[in-house]
Amino acid sequence: MTLAITNDIRAAANRALMAGSADYFSWSPDAQERFRATAGMEVRHRIEQILLKEILGIDCSVQDAADVWRNLSLEQLNQVNPADLLTQGIGEDFVFLNESLSEGVSLLDFETLYDYDHDDFLFQEKWRHRELKNYISPGYFPLHHPRWIRLVMNNELVYGNLYSLAGYVVDRVSESGDDKLDELIPSTYVQGPNHGKPEKGGMLWDYRLDAGGQEAQLEEVRRRWWQYQQDVELALHRELAAEPPQAYISRDKSLVPGEINVNFVMQNEKAMHRVRWRSFLGDMQVIEGSLKNIESLVACETEKAHSFMEHQYRDVMDNFIPPDIKPGKKRKLVMSPGALDDLQRLSSDDAGDKE
Repeated sequence: MTLAITNDIRAAANRALMAGSADYFSWSPDAQERFRATAGMEVRHRIEQILLKEILGIDCSVQDAADVWRNLSLEQLNQVNPADLLTQGIGEDFVFLNESLSEGVSLLDFETLYDYDHDDFLFQEKWRHRELKNYISPGYFPLHHPRWIRLVMNNELVYGNLYSLAGYVVDRVSESGDDKLDELIPSTYVQGPNHGKPEKGGMLWDYRLDAGGQEAQLEEVRRRWWQYQQDVELALHRELAAEPPQAYISRDKSLVPGEINVNFVMQNEKAMHRVRWRSFLGDMQVIEGSLKNIESLVACETEKAHSFMEHQYRDVMDNFIPPDIKPGKKRKLVMSPGALDDLQRLSSDDAGDKE
């Protein structure tokens, strides 16, 4: 299966847009784009009804379209998503941002990546200052959290991850560091005695950390490792701020056959100013840097991280005294049977991947 934007996909999307508004093709390109970006729920349900019929052969009412869509399998979603993107995306690449926006706000209200990201930063900062005691802001750095986007690239639907370079490097280093920690203190999660027991319409989730008696030491190294990652990411942001505005496009591995996953990595705030949502790929390519720069930085930071991990491991094993913690009030985590089944399936899949 591929996620190509074929003529049939375009035709299905056009019919769905006509269901959204019979006047769609009488409008200017700008008006059509605004309609796609700002369509309300009622319009979206009419569009979804047509896409379900045209792409998947599923007949349903407009009222039922949202529920049917929610229950589609991953394979079905990948079949319908290329046409769906053509009914929602903006600009030359039909970019769609997988983020909740305030009512009455669309991606068209933000010209550049910076405009959106900085606006979101200010919103989050208000919450942090209000809710977090003694919070000290580090200031604005781009893409504190990765963003998920969809777009058309080389006439195919692409699932994109939008990263800052600092965040991307730390993400890569984190994976390697976690593996290193597992070598130093092997651990797993084992089922507790109450796992899967019925509880108030759901089932108890009871898994416990098993590190061969070194659970407290493992948790302490994990705590230090987490703080190290936060410090390194902030330091990288500050170092990269003075660098030229560059962007990187890197194909990512996909666990789903036919899916195309791409990482779009922004070096710094300057790069965020240079890339506009409505000309996303073209602007990225103008400032595109060599992926060798990323790999060199990842290798350097990975070496530092492993050295840090080994030092902290030795320090904890030699000097750390586990606190004498009295048992506190136990908290129950109750999950729906379906969610529990999904987690168990994912756990089995992960185990199979490691064999």
